[in-house]
Amino acid sequence: MNLRMRNYPAIFLSLSVIFSALAGCNDKTSTSVFFNVKGQTVYQDLPYLQEYSIRYYLSENRHNFKLSAISSNRDGQIRILSDQGIVVPENGSLFFFGKFIPDISYTPLLSKKIKAISTYRNQTVYLDDHQIFSNAWAGKIQIDHGLPNASVFAAGNDFHFLVSDGEKLIYLDLAGNKLWTGTFKGLRQIRFQESKNRFILVADDCVAEFTQENQVRVLYKGSGITCASPVSKGDDVAVGTTSGYLFLSNRKLISKVPCPEISDVKEIDGQLWFGSARGAFRLNEDGKYSYFAGERWLPGNKVISIEAGPDKSVLILTYKGLGQINFQEMTLEDKALFYEKQVREKNIRYGLNCSSVRFSEGYSSAQLANQPSDNLWTGMYLAGQLFRYKVTGSEEAKENAFEAFEAMERLFTVTNIPGLFARSFERDYKVENSKEEGWERKELLSGSPANLWLPAADHPNWTWRSTASSDQTVGQIFALTAILELSDDVQWKARALKCLDDLMGYIVKNDLYIIDVDGQPTMWGKWNPDYVNKFPVNVGDRKITSSNIIAFLQTAYHFTGKEIYRNKANELMEKFGYLDNLTRPFSQIGPSEADELSKVLSEEWNHSDDEMYFLAYWGLYPYAMNDDLKPKYQKAIQDHWEIERPEKNALWNFTYAMTGAKEFDLEQSVGFLKTYPLDLRNWGMNNSQRKDIELIPKNFRGQTTKELLPLGEIPLYRHNGQIFTLDSSGDGKSLISAGDTWLLPYWMGRYLGVISAPVKNEIKK
Repeated sequence: MNLRMRNYPAIFLSLSVIFSALAGCNDKTSTSVFFNVKGQTVYQDLPYLQEYSIRYYLSENRHNFKLSAISSNRDGQIRILSDQGIVVPENGSLFFFGKFIPDISYTPLLSKKIKAISTYRNQTVYLDDHQIFSNAWAGKIQIDHGLPNASVFAAGNDFHFLVSDGEKLIYLDLAGNKLWTGTFKGLRQIRFQESKNRFILVADDCVAEFTQENQVRVLYKGSGITCASPVSKGDDVAVGTTSGYLFLSNRKLISKVPCPEISDVKEIDGQLWFGSARGAFRLNEDGKYSYFAGERWLPGNKVISIEAGPDKSVLILTYKGLGQINFQEMTLEDKALFYEKQVREKNIRYGLNCSSVRFSEGYSSAQLANQPSDNLWTGMYLAGQLFRYKVTGSEEAKENAFEAFEAMERLFTVTNIPGLFARSFERDYKVENSKEEGWERKELLSGSPANLWLPAADHPNWTWRSTASSDQTVGQIFALTAILELSDDVQWKARALKCLDDLMGYIVKNDLYIIDVDGQPTMWGKWNPDYVNKFPVNVGDRKITSSNIIAFLQTAYHFTGKEIYRNKANELMEKFGYLDNLTRPFSQIGPSEADELSKVLSEEWNHSDDEMYFLAYWGLYPYAMNDDLKPKYQKAIQDHWEIERPEKNALWNFTYAMTGAKEFDLEQSVGFLKTYPLDLRNWGMNNSQRKDIELIPKNFRGQTTKELLPLGEIPLYRHNGQIFTLDSSGDGKSLISAGDTWLLPYWMGRYLGVISAPVKNEIKK
């Protein structure tokens, strides 16, 4: 076994080169574009505003409360009006739902029949059946209005108020003088437009104004009107309807919105927010909408009211509770450290990166369970931690990586068959065998691997899961490569090299198959030409198996120096057409009816294959065995990247950047990292009903919309999934790991020098 340090390929940068790359960020053009030493654009990690939600729910003993209005004052106190009195939110955080309790801060209010609340000059003002009053301003606001059924009011300039019972209108000053009385039938809402010193009156069929000249004038007539509010810094008025919204300045109905059934509209910090029957949304500067719906964001989608909240948050009141949308200043590294802590607390099982955990009792304790591809997810986490270690010197990252390696190494030792690794292992787990007659077809059609659990070789009360496959092989080799390239520990490297050599030796010895404990090839551990080349050239499995095995063999040769691996790779490329297979353009890949296996495998694009391709590219391109192969590999990777560009996936983009490409969609990659939600629980999401998205015809790759939605608005995405999925079910009781989904691409970007260290001097939106 050759343990000598071999020459590293240029793409695996040493620590000193990485620091040089980041130092190269000092070189910039007149437009402040930064470049690394390879001439690639570098994202400067400035603080940005990360969105997340804190949710408050009506408790079981208050589930029948009818919520109607919300106010937030200058002290950050939030009060909500219900038909059972004023309630306040209590004890909420990102991962622990808050609840509502009665507001007992002012005892005299408990007996009052409060009908409405509002925020005026950053203080809460109340309306009951006798008065308009407030506890602010020394309690001096106490105005008798004389409308026993008063239900709607708004404050104007100089503490003047307009109050109504839905038909009668009374305009009052601070002293309680009735400056004007009149009628406006069907009144449902009053808002004050300060710039024009007028009140906006809203009924089902019209929007009117009440001016300081004590006149009511209709501004707009229509049907299905639900709300209105001053916008554009008070110069215009937005009108919400059951079929969209419009501005009084042009009266053009805008219906291409996430949900056209508008329930409230409010301008907050210069941005226009809408409540609707199916969530809330915000109009952005680019004319697109950010959509906040589902329990990732709100307790119930039927929005009642929207208000500005404490610390520049946005309060969205729904029939089930309150969603407080927060905007926290953070850098990408801040976000990484948030995820790092979460992964260690929730997702580590015997050192393995558990890809999904379950909350059966609550968030404080996550239930860990074995996964069919524990080694793949762990390999991705391990590599990410080594990237982190190389750019930060973090001893914690190094320890994390070593713990993951010990778990991956044990996947080899539990089998007692040198080179054969387990899918997973578990303590005190049952021994079972589901590889009955017809198991291959069952696995093919269901996608679920056969359950084959066997006694472990190292401890009598442990079992290990067999039927290893190609995607786990990719994970193993990706992780072992990272250790051999990035670790500075000689013993680690020796152990990793043994695992790599044993694995590839086992595969080569068994004629390019993973031979399972029953002496038969596993369902997906097959790279033999008889298997690979039986597929028509347009079936993706012919291409990916060729690409993967050449990468594996090159990697093994690079680190062991054993000619058997180089010879086998050359044989496959020269005699069996594997080079043609792996360089075949993706435009030629598609459905096939040649045989049942080809048909099933090519009915649609398998996005798990994308993950396998791109991770294995780290062994395909850097370890090309001669100078003629490298440009061919680079072209094949570029071809793959081009068809993946609509997904804006940072992992795909940064892997392509690994080849030295100058254009690799850095901006889209950063957007991917920024919009990935902080809350990684499996909340149900629904987007297919949205009117603001452009659906495209059904296609082989499964793309549903012309443009990808922000990741915070779609179902949770993992790299082996379909990122264009619009809808999903979910109860929020499981949590995916950020170890493979987010931390790997982020730290990869840092390692490649295309994302800088944090620059904490200004907000970058």
